Amino acid sequence: MAVVLVAMSAGLVSRPAYGFIPSSGTYNGLFFQTTGNWAQSSGTLKINTTSRGTYSANMRIGSSRYSFSGQLAADGSASVQILRYYQYPLTVQFQVTEADPDVIVGTVTDGYWTAALNADRAVFNAKTNISPYAGQYTLVLHGDFNSTQVPGGASFGTITINTAGKISFAATLADGTTFNQSSTVSKDGRWPLYAPLYSGNGTFYGWMSFNASTNTDISGDVTWVKPQMPWTQYYPYGFYVVNPVYGSIYTKPPKGTSVLDFTYATIQFNGQNLYQGITNNVLLTSNNKIENLSANGLNLGFSLSNGRFNGRVMDPITFQWYPYKGVVVQKFNIATGYFSAWNLTGEVWLEGD
Repeated sequence: MAVVLVAMSAGLVSRPAYGFIPSSGTYNGLFFQTTGNWAQSSGTLKINTTSRGTYSANMRIGSSRYSFSGQLAADGSASVQILRYYQYPLTVQFQVTEADPDVIVGTVTDGYWTAALNADRAVFNAKTNISPYAGQYTLVLHGDFNSTQVPGGASFGTITINTAGKISFAATLADGTTFNQSSTVSKDGRWPLYAPLYSGNGTFYGWMSFNASTNTDISGDVTWVKPQMPWTQYYPYGFYVVNPVYGSIYTKPPKGTSVLDFTYATIQFNGQNLYQGITNNVLLTSNNKIENLSANGLNLGFSLSNGRFNGRVMDPITFQWYPYKGVVVQKFNIATGYFSAWNLTGEVWLEGD
């Protein structure tokens, strides 16, 4: 349990005279260092404000959660100190700005590290202000199949945004880790992606943007930190990666229409657990069945409701079967993901001929 002290000037005991009218709403945000990649200095913050200038907040860093509340100052700012057992106290400072009351900026620090804090107000409503970002999406974070130190396959996820701007994200990472996140999308299409991993000792975070680029429907950089975990099968020495993601709107194909716009294709498997890469020629039928046209064994099935796929492939040298999974990325007319070998993962890539 955390002990929370709210640092306020004496003038904030009663309601202050505001220089602007504070917004009533819910802000969802992230904080993390821009000069380091550490699980203990990154997290998520949810702040609820009222038109009277009061606020309540919930913060998470790894497996630790903290709650605090108080009164905003006349300029929309607040400063809070959080005492923690066996750790340095946290100081949280934030401000609802007059220039844009839908945005909160601030910092979180323990005196040794300082993380920038940003949060956006949830402005969409299913009845009066429908989110223009509503729909389904698929997202991909590529690995490095030439490496034995970091995941070689592509991590992926499926996203649903409802008309009120609420995000439901289901992720499958290329070391076998899975997680779910719920959040909101801002008026500018920003999404604070954050998940504590590995019992709170690792993390996965970054600001994502919808439709910020003509090249991809989702863009942003993700930081993924895994600590040393000697008992795990995949990447027991840990790693950290900072890589861009990309993604696509996903549209469930009508009956008789292919989920991807090709008929003949190749599916490739590359990774350091293979003696050499595996390539199969395949046929994608109009009812979204994959027919294997190569000698070595392969099967693949699509989940048309969300764009995921899974299957197995046989290594023609060792005759070992490897399971694999991933998502389609319709904007790029590909499907990608990862396969699991004995202690590493590798990349799966399906593309039309």
